[in-house]
Amino acid sequence: TTRSVMSASGSPAPLRATWLGRVPYLDAWRLQEAVAFRVRGGAPDRLLLLEHERVYTIGRRGSMTNLLVGPSELRGAGASVYRVDRGGDVTYHGPGQLVGYPIVWLGDAPDVVAYVRAIEDALIATLGTYGVAARRVERKTGVWVDLPSGSPAKIAAIGVRVSRGVTTHGFAMNVSTDLAAFGRMIPCGFAHEVASLGSLGVVVPVDEVADRCAVALAQRLDRRLVRESEVEPALDDEIPGDAPVRSAEDLLAEPVAT
Repeated sequence: TTRSVMSASGSPAPLRATWLGRVPYLDAWRLQEAVAFRVRGGAPDRLLLLEHERVYTIGRRGSMTNLLVGPSELRGAGASVYRVDRGGDVTYHGPGQLVGYPIVWLGDAPDVVAYVRAIEDALIATLGTYGVAARRVERKTGVWVDLPSGSPAKIAAIGVRVSRGVTTHGFAMNVSTDLAAFGRMIPCGFAHEVASLGSLGVVVPVDEVADRCAVALAQRLDRRLVRESEVEPALDDEIPGDAPVRSAEDLLAEPVAT
């Protein structure tokens, strides 16, 4: 299938961005699958912007051993744990963190590295609008800043999946996140410090950062940003029968007595 990122009028194809507020992890994952189904069918690319409740997700290369505390302590912190189908290792999501799921058509021979670099560039540009100097670090996916002490710290993580030309999963940027949550894991599978805009002295609402990210990402993906207030809910027949989200279980859930 070939498809242009230009609209019929010759202008860039749209990227429809929606701020969803706080969404449970599994609900957002199901919505991603449904939107990806629509995009494969010719619907416009979408960018879902949201926050999650406290959740640790483990990517395809990840290991439970990178969670540093036991299930009871994680449950006590109000967290869930899910194994997911993106690249990367362990990542934390929670209140105060901007999560972005770009669901875009990359074509039949997608350049996934270039796509990840576009996300990094967009996040770096967004941070720059707040006067924060951010950068990428070679061989370490994500976005990094320097703490006041001078030591490097990661402020945004990226983990994506591309299936049949369409992307799911995406990025997470710490805005006012409780950074103590990262102390319960080895983030992305290797030890490093973590930062947020708040820890750098920038106090801003997550939805404002979301809008700036949408602007920057649309530019770097050569899309025309269209802001939409809502997304059609996921329908069951839009989610493939073998989609991992269908069998996903909270690994911290208490066994149900039968």
